[in-house]
Amino acid sequence: MADVLIWLVVGLATGGAAGWFGYRYQQSRKPPPPPPPTVAEVGEARGRASTLEAALQKATAEVEDLRTRSGIACAGDEDLPLPEGSLAWRLRHQETRVRFLEAKLTEVETSSAQLSAAEARAGEAQRLRWRNTYLEGRIRYLEEELVRTGGIRAAAPATGGETERTQAPEGEQPDTLDAPRNARADDLRRISGIGPKLEQKLNSLGIWHYDQIAAWTQANIDWVNTAISFRGRIEREHWVSQAKQLMQASGVKAEAVPETQDS
Repeated sequence: MADVLIWLVVGLATGGAAGWFGYRYQQSRKPPPPPPPTVAEVGEARGRASTLEAALQKATAEVEDLRTRSGIACAGDEDLPLPEGSLAWRLRHQETRVRFLEAKLTEVETSSAQLSAAEARAGEAQRLRWRNTYLEGRIRYLEEELVRTGGIRAAAPATGGETERTQAPEGEQPDTLDAPRNARADDLRRISGIGPKLEQKLNSLGIWHYDQIAAWTQANIDWVNTAISFRGRIEREHWVSQAKQLMQASGVKAEAVPETQDS
């Protein structure tokens, strides 16, 4: 029994000594504690803290200002009305305006389609009225020409059984030729208003050259109008002035070409 107690005491002593040496070893390996800050270091730290607090307050104020101007609601404020003039308010206003304009555009397009259809119908009616007026005038003109040239005899009251005489051609016959000079006629179709058939008609009357047409007097024009059965055509289409221009372009000089009422 005594031996056991002795060994127990020895073990405790040995364990305590090992623990004490281990604790001292651990304490020897720890870094030394930092020295206490000086007054200057404490003041510098406080200055940095104040600067950071001021920067934080400024940033917080800027965030709040941006949130106010943008109209972005904070958590829990989603149901509050948007501040007037904020970005979100203007965005919502523009969206409403776009929807309004789109609706108006749809209305205008629908109205325009209906109006275009109505205008098309009105334009077609106007075109038909104009065409009818033109045809009526054309018929009257042709009837007058036929009556004047003897194709149709105008109705006249009876004059004791006398036969109606054919009226003599109006105006004065211009100078004509039996054939073109040097067997070479001018191209009368270069005069606006004279086509192939009308050129043949003029040739049959003895008119082959520009200088013949350029020399016409008003009396000559009246005679030719009657001969070709187109009253007033020579004056309307300015044949005489065109013939003079063609003579100048080809270098032909007319001698003493009289002035006419070609207008």
